Amino acid sequence: MTDYQVFKSRAFDQDISRIHAYLTRGNYYDSTIKEILETIYSDLKRLRTSPKIGSLLSVRTTIPNDYRYLVSGDYLIFYKIFESEKLVRIYHIYHGKENYLSKLKLHKHQSIYQTR
Repeated sequence: MTDYQVFKSRAFDQDISRIHAYLTRGNYYDSTIKEILETIYSDLKRLRTSPKIGSLLSVRTTIPNDYRYLVSGDYLIFYKIFESEKLVRIYHIYHGKENYLSKLKLHKHQSIYQTR
């Protein structure tokens, strides 16, 4: 099996910085912060050999898209697979409680899981 390259966007790096700052301000123990970040980076490595382990985001919104998301602890890693290039591009990471559909600009239509 051919490994995929995993490319992290600048936005992903900014998200990681934001998460780190939030956890630090929240007085999380350094060991807890380290564990959270190690879990995230470990999950990113898994995408090298198994890029389809994440779920299709299109099932969570009425707006067609080709994002996938991988659950990593309390966080969701959003990415796309480019098969012809054997590339996984990581776009963002958000806490599961954040309004990620809005942040990904997939909010024009109501999510199929939201009630009116």
